[in-house]
Amino acid sequence: MATMILICGFVGYVVYDAVMATVSELLQRLLVISPLLIVIVVHWLSTGSQVSISIPGSEPGAIHRAGGSPWGVALVLFLLFFLISYQPSLHGLLF
Repeated sequence: MATMILICGFVGYVVYDAVMATVSELLQRLLVISPLLIVIVVHWLSTGSQVSISIPGSEPGAIHRAGGSPWGVALVLFLLFFLISYQPSLHGLLF
């Protein structure tokens, strides 16, 4: 009986450890993507109820207009956070 309890406890711990590792990895990815999601939500809320994503260069005067969409900044932030979070694995691939 005690052996069965020990085996079940060990198996439960292994399953718990695997689940927590998976959740930790998913939360890390969510934290990396969260700045981009915040920029998208702020942009969506600032435009009102319209759901329009303006692509840079789609309008003739888009380059000269001040206060345009922050998609470039969001892309740079996303790329920066991605490179920082995966720096050890990328360093292993490159060098």
